[in-house]
Amino acid sequence: MTGEAMLKVIWIARFREGMSRDAARAHWRDTHGVLGADVPGLDRYVQTHVAGPLPPATEAPLFDGYSSGWYADDAAYVRSMASPEWEAIGADSDNLFDTPFFWGMSAFIDEHVVVEPPAGAVKVAAVVRFAATGDAWVAGASSRVRDVPGLVGCVLNVAGDAIGVEGRTKEIELGFDAVAEYWFEDHTALMRALASPEWREASADADSGWWALVEERLVKDIGPGARTAAAR
Repeated sequence: MTGEAMLKVIWIARFREGMSRDAARAHWRDTHGVLGADVPGLDRYVQTHVAGPLPPATEAPLFDGYSSGWYADDAAYVRSMASPEWEAIGADSDNLFDTPFFWGMSAFIDEHVVVEPPAGAVKVAAVVRFAATGDAWVAGASSRVRDVPGLVGCVLNVAGDAIGVEGRTKEIELGFDAVAEYWFEDHTALMRALASPEWREASADADSGWWALVEERLVKDIGPGARTAAAR
């Protein structure tokens, strides 16, 4: 997390049909990620790769991961989208992703850090649809998740406006309401938590979501000091 108010966006992704998961994840990490790190105005960039289904499920999740990006504000986002570096990463997207899937699955985010996650913890993510309002879902999930044994981090990302060609748009209907992120001490703690009544209660509002075990990769974080220097 950044520790300061910033604009956050999330792009939920599926890989291009016919591409092996290993090849796709390697391309995302070693090629697409390198291009993303060069994009001006993108102050923080995190890739979250789907590693497998969340037990006891055995079927592959319906998404392959998501990217999270942080910008100083909307103006910085718009300038970033106009840069040749962003054009390069956009051109590479067709080599890796099912790009039409991004429409309706990418949004500006209202981020709620319930429990600040540590680095290196085991991570679970859910792409969520909820029946209640966003405020009600956040309030309920925030109060219940703190009791889950072994949980060391929780961030609730509520979707706002969709991402369009030129930035925010209300013309695209979103296919999700939020991305919920949970961190656990280790794999043993995760498995114990999944069997607990506290987890069943905490995750009940996200039963309609796409759940996955995920691996997080920090690609870029220039830090507040670097942002201040760059603004001078």
